[in-house]
Amino acid sequence: MTAQNVMGAKHLAMGQTGAAIPSSNWSVFSNVALIPTSENNVSFYGFRYIGIVEITDMAAAFNYQTGIGTLGVGIHRYGFNLFSENRFVIGYKNNLGYFHYGASFTYTHVYQGGIYGSAGAAGIDAGLAAEILDGLWFGARATNINQPTYGDTDESLPRELAAGISYRLTPEALIAAEVVKDVMFPLSFRTGVQFEMIESLFARAGITTQPETYSLGFGYMAERWEVNIAIQQHNPLGLSPALDLGIRF
Repeated sequence: MTAQNVMGAKHLAMGQTGAAIPSSNWSVFSNVALIPTSENNVSFYGFRYIGIVEITDMAAAFNYQTGIGTLGVGIHRYGFNLFSENRFVIGYKNNLGYFHYGASFTYTHVYQGGIYGSAGAAGIDAGLAAEILDGLWFGARATNINQPTYGDTDESLPRELAAGISYRLTPEALIAAEVVKDVMFPLSFRTGVQFEMIESLFARAGITTQPETYSLGFGYMAERWEVNIAIQQHNPLGLSPALDLGIRF
């Protein structure tokens, strides 16, 4: 089991989709081209794999507007004191009309207890997105396109391509679908839906293949903050809860 590439309880609840969902606080991880451009925000996330403390994802993301584009910063930790994977991400996003583009630099450090030591590697990710029609988005990302390896070993960082669409069916309903191909694993299909049940209160659900998971969750969005919860059923491993909190300023 390895850490997730997609962060945020909203994305988890929607089947780990994110390549084509615009203006997410967690886009620095899921598709840097879709970092929000309307405001600054900071978010915090936790995900506990099947209730085991030692295999937990913790992450934070910060998005900041500048005069020449939007900057995104992400920090992510997975594991415990005998094994951990730590990532630091810094990304840049801009747009030309309806076409959005971005790139990020990632440094990943892996620590293994005992005599096994630690090693690090630097990767480059790229993303693009476009609003094809009103409410219809296409997005794609490429992860670790420079094919980085840890230290002097031949152990490489995960490399994947993802492409998908999202469509706002109504002002209250959003649907997303994407395909993800890691070079080491079979093609995965992911899809999810979001529905605003009452003002500012959202319900979400999603599924993935390879691995087979089912997820659902809820979110509440206030003027300056939001909170999202999710739970994922992994077959055959079991249930995993997630929570995130975002603040806009």
